[in-house]
This record gives sequence, structure tokens and C-alpha cells, in this order.
Amino acid sequence: MGWLLGAPALAHGWYPTWCCSDHDCRELAQARGETVTETEEGWRLWDGRLVGRDEAKMSPDGKFHICEEPTTHAIICFFAPQGSS
Repeated sequence: MGWLLGAPALAHGWYPTWCCSDHDCRELAQARGETVTETEEGWRLWDGRLVGRDEAKMSPDGKFHICEEPTTHAIICFFAPQGSS
């Protein structure tokens, strides 16, 4: 059982390391008001930012995810569910 305590935790699993440096990504949550609206140009986020269709990557789990620079909140990567394009 001791070997479980010493094993490193995989925080994000599928997020590419170039997107998140293993800590800047998260699933968006409607419960926190993080809504996404699809537009002709791409996806409009709850705070008014727009992610263009050519900038979004496919989400392997069917949910929206965002990777942001921690201090400026600049979008590094955005993942949208397949079929929402």
C-alpha cells in the first residue's frame, strides 16, 4: 500500500504539455457560470472572449476545457466537444 502514496498524481492526463505546463488547464463548469455559446466565428465564452474555430482543438471527453495563462488569463488552448463545430 505504501507504493500508492509515493506515486505521482496525473493531474490532467490527456492535456498536451505544450498547452498547460501540467497545471493551467481545466474543464469548464456551467455551475460556476462558465458557459460557452457557439457562433459563426467560433465559441463565445461567458466573459466575452471569442475562440475562433481554427484555434479550437477537439476535446476527447466531450466537454469544454480551457488552458489559460495564470496571470493574464490569455487562452493557451481551448478544447471543444466533437460535433460542436
